Amino acid sequence: MPLSQRLLHLSLEHQTAMKLARGVRDLVPEDESALPAVAEHIRQIYASDMLNHFADEERYVCPELVAIGRQDLVDRLREEHNRLGELAAALSEPTPERLEAFSDMLRAHVEFEENVVFEALEQFAKLKGKAAN
Repeated sequence: MPLSQRLLHLSLEHQTAMKLARGVRDLVPEDESALPAVAEHIRQIYASDMLNHFADEERYVCPELVAIGRQDLVDRLREEHNRLGELAAALSEPTPERLEAFSDMLRAHVEFEENVVFEALEQFAKLKGKAAN
């Protein structure tokens, strides 16, 4: 699959992640006894969907970033993937603050990838296309 199609696929998954990030705040129950169920749901989504998404990004996006000399973006992307893993693990002992921290980090991470990482790859592809003409 060409990189542009992979980016489109990953971007569609980002839309789902943004819905989750926004929805987490709505899921924080007033009755804190419901926190474990909410946190477990988020951890299941992390394990079933997000880990695969991260693996795809590291398999397909990171090598492209390295090829265009953007190791800095690779480092940040991997650091944020690790941080999201830490925040998801911390939900084994859920608090409203931990749910919000996960939500905030997820939202910021998706915005970084969409607005910085994918934009860098798209700009490079445009420049490469112009140079080929």
